[in-house]
Amino acid sequence: MELYKGVHQISSLYGGRYLFQYLFVGDRVILVDSGIAETPEKVIFPHMERLGINPERLAMLITTHPDTDHQGGNSAVRMIAPGALTACGETDRQMVQDPECLYRDRYNHLQNDHGIGFGSEPSPDAGNRCRVDVGFRGGEHVMVAEGRDLEVLHVPGHSSGHLALFDRARGAAFVSDAVHGRGCPNKDGSMALPVTYFHVDLYLSTLAQLEGLAIKELHTGHWPSMYGDEIRDFFSDSRRTVEILDRRILRALARAQAGLTLNQLIDEAREEFPDWPTSTRDAAVFPVHGHLERLENRGQIKAIPGAPPKRWQSL
Repeated sequence: MELYKGVHQISSLYGGRYLFQYLFVGDRVILVDSGIAETPEKVIFPHMERLGINPERLAMLITTHPDTDHQGGNSAVRMIAPGALTACGETDRQMVQDPECLYRDRYNHLQNDHGIGFGSEPSPDAGNRCRVDVGFRGGEHVMVAEGRDLEVLHVPGHSSGHLALFDRARGAAFVSDAVHGRGCPNKDGSMALPVTYFHVDLYLSTLAQLEGLAIKELHTGHWPSMYGDEIRDFFSDSRRTVEILDRRILRALARAQAGLTLNQLIDEAREEFPDWPTSTRDAAVFPVHGHLERLENRGQIKAIPGAPPKRWQSL
C-alpha cells in the first residue's frame, strides 16, 4: 500500500498479527525491516516487482531492532541485493547479525535465574547470520533522493538500540515496535502479546522524545497506522500502562511478606491486563522484569538472596 508518494507499507500476517515493512523509493531504494526468513521471497520482493522495482536496486536495509520478525529476512535480502548496506542500532548489532546471539542474549537471558525462556535453538523464522555494515546511534540522515532524507532516531526501551525514522517534511514517523500501547493486537483487534519493552526508563524517554516531535502520522511494525488524535491517545495508553504495572507490582509485593518470584508477578500483571492472552503469557517476563529492576534501583523493593528462582520483597 502506498502511504504517500514514494513510501510503501508492505503487509503480511505473522501469528495472527500484522507484520509491516516499509519501502522508500527515490534515487535510492531503502527497505526498513525484513520480516521473518520467508518474508522477502514471499512478500517483499513480489511487492517490489509489482511496483516495477527490481529488488537488486536496494541501497540499504535498516533493521529497527533485534527480533525474529524484523531481522529474519536479512540474509535473504543480502542474497538478492548483495550491494545493499545493512544497518541497525549500534548497541543491537550483535543480536541483529546472529540469531544465536539473539536467542541467548535477548530471548533467554532470564532463563537461568527465573526458568523462563523461548527455546534453546533459534526458530527457522530467525533466518541465517547476516553481517551488519552500519551501526546507527541516532542523529544520522539517510538520503532517499536529492533534497529528501530520513532522520534516524534512537528510540530505546524495547531494545537498547531501537531505531525509528522520521520524515520531517511529511511529519511521518516510522517507529516499528518502539511504543506498545496496552499490548500488540491481532488483525481482528484482540490482543496478541503483552507489552514487551525491556528498559522502563528508556521506554519513557522514547515516549517523551516522540511526543516532542510534530508527528502527523505514525507507522509501526504491527499496529495499524495512526493519525492526529490517535497518536496522542496511543502515547497516553503507553504511558498509562507503565504506571499501572508499577503500581500493581508494588501493591503485590507489599502484601507478600515472603516476597514474590518473577513468575508470580507476571500473573499479577495479567490480572491487571486480562486481555493479555495465556498463549503468549511468558512474553510479559520482559516488562515485568524491567519494572523490578527499575523499582529496585529506586530503593522501593529489594531482591532476596538465595537460590533461584529469585524473589523480591517490598521495602
